[in-house]
Amino acid sequence: MAFEFRQDLIPRALKEELAFDAYLALFDLGLPLIPATILEPMGKAEGAAHFESLGRIESAFSPETLSELITVSARLPRLESLLPHFEGAGLQQFHLFELNRFLSVTAELTALEHTLPTALESHGALNGMREVLFRHTEREGAALSVNQATARIRKKLEEVEKSLNKEIIAHEQAVEKAMGLRMIYPFPREVQGSDPLLEKALSCSLLQVTETGETLRLDHRPGASLLEKVAAKEALTAELEACTEGLLAEINAEMVPFFNAFYTLYEERKKRCLLYTLVFVKQREGLAFPKFVDGCRFHLEEGHSFALALKKGRGCVPLSIDLAPGSNVLYGANMSGKTTVLKTLYFLLTAIRTGLPVPADAITLHYPESVRLLLKSSGDMGKDLSSFGEELQFFAREPEEGAFILADELFLSTDPVNGAELSRIFIDNYGKRPLIFFCTTHYPRVLEMNTPRLFRMLDVEFADEAGQAMDLSNLASLMPYRLEHISSEHAASAVRANRKPLELALCFPLPESIKARIRETVEGTK
Repeated sequence: MAFEFRQDLIPRALKEELAFDAYLALFDLGLPLIPATILEPMGKAEGAAHFESLGRIESAFSPETLSELITVSARLPRLESLLPHFEGAGLQQFHLFELNRFLSVTAELTALEHTLPTALESHGALNGMREVLFRHTEREGAALSVNQATARIRKKLEEVEKSLNKEIIAHEQAVEKAMGLRMIYPFPREVQGSDPLLEKALSCSLLQVTETGETLRLDHRPGASLLEKVAAKEALTAELEACTEGLLAEINAEMVPFFNAFYTLYEERKKRCLLYTLVFVKQREGLAFPKFVDGCRFHLEEGHSFALALKKGRGCVPLSIDLAPGSNVLYGANMSGKTTVLKTLYFLLTAIRTGLPVPADAITLHYPESVRLLLKSSGDMGKDLSSFGEELQFFAREPEEGAFILADELFLSTDPVNGAELSRIFIDNYGKRPLIFFCTTHYPRVLEMNTPRLFRMLDVEFADEAGQAMDLSNLASLMPYRLEHISSEHAASAVRANRKPLELALCFPLPESIKARIRETVEGTK
């Protein structure tokens, strides 16, 4: 996969539930220079600069040009294993072919990037490298150029090899005639002591018999002429290798001064591949880049939970919300989607702080350097913490300025009286800080507070008013997943009149005696 999150960044269960890996798979375009990019949270300055670079890329290139840049970039070879040899003046012939291919593809990219070129100071170095390779190699770097000395040695070596091959064939044919056995020079053959071939071999002047324990080895015994030609070939081969090493040393001496400039360009080319990928996928998938503002603000238009979008497709209802600095409180009936709202915000904020575009029409916010999410838990026996203790432990850490703190069912882990009091204390405290605190709650006393900005989830609308059993496998499709901003006065009256959880309970296959009592309660409150 081209992109991976740092291992400890997202809890494993949450990572699977929110389909982070499936989202990252969208960005796997198979570009060789970014085979496995580890995504980590960026600081404010780094993150802002990153998205500014993405904006410049998107402004500079049309979608058609960007698509062509991706196609050409896919032909760039990965040179990580070559770079140490380049820096240490140890480039070999096969390195030159890969290097030449990289330079040729880079030249194509440079021509396409005229509206937003890479560092111009590196272009001179690239031209210098191409000139060196042009002078010293042939067939696009696949072979070294041949000078007069090398050509003379090669010609002589070809003549010796031709003569040697003839003599080897004659020797093999002579052995076959004498032994009735075909043996390839110079490879030996093993025989058993009882083998009929042994007697022939002992009397054959072209073979030598050597004892090797339980078996006997038959070795070739070539004539003086053949040995002379073998020696001549070895001498000429060594001479040719020396010429090749000398030429490679000359090439390396001319190339090394360009290493630093090339390394800078190579790293920039990798970064360009990353930026091109992000912009290309953003346009292809209809994603959005965030717009950053000063202060504390979060405004989302038509944002999506990627996991829900995978499951529900076009039936996925987008989320729009505007969170103010300080405390923001969301309430609604059970199974109305409150927790999903928090998880969606966590997904979007995590994607942004790791440099990714997000599934939304638009998103405006201050840079999310710190994002924390508290979900309902049954506690942690390994840490000797109950669910209530785990919740207090979450809030024990002093929040950073500008932090996003998302808490589900605030202090539902304790009794309603004390839970409501703790909720009011924390909501009031965070309401005075330069951060965004967003929690969900069922406590009526919390909803009577004037401090927080209050939101209400729209209720589930049941087609079956009788509350008869329904297809529970598709129950999530009934959730409206929409919010409305309300005042504390409206919230308190709405809570008193809310009977949606009772109506929802009637949709489940509960015992009829219990459902009868629920109907009586619902009817009695109308």
